[in-house]
Amino acid sequence: MLLFARNASRVKSPLVALALCGAFLSLHALPASAMPESCQNELNKHAQGRLDAINRINGFKNKRPTATQACSAFNNLVAVESKMIKWMDENKDWCQIPDPLIDDLKKASAQGQKVRGQACSAAKKEAQMRAQGGGGGAAAPRPAVRLPQGAL
Repeated sequence: MLLFARNASRVKSPLVALALCGAFLSLHALPASAMPESCQNELNKHAQGRLDAINRINGFKNKRPTATQACSAFNNLVAVESKMIKWMDENKDWCQIPDPLIDDLKKASAQGQKVRGQACSAAKKEAQMRAQGGGGGAAAPRPAVRLPQGAL
């Protein structure tokens, strides 16, 4: 069962651990036979998209992202989780998805939304500082000071 389990033991970031924790524990307890195969396949597609987004965020531990990169990554995670939650809500009866699983994913998604808000707020401030000519990371280089011509 792919779902959330793959790479869960290697998560080092507390942020990502929070995102994985609730949904993984609930889904891990779900017997594979309880869900029709078509549902399992569809859920695996959603889970793989979520795992890809989480792995992108985990990549930030190797190279510190800019606020804009972090905002983009968390926007992607929140979008993937929103689609997954929507699918789970729509198919919970047919696919026999337990309510605690959906609730745990919603809680994890709320944490991701909170972090996204912080990252996107920082990205907005960084962009404003650049626009005003201030620091804020990778600001445009300032033109060299021009010295007067002729004898000094």
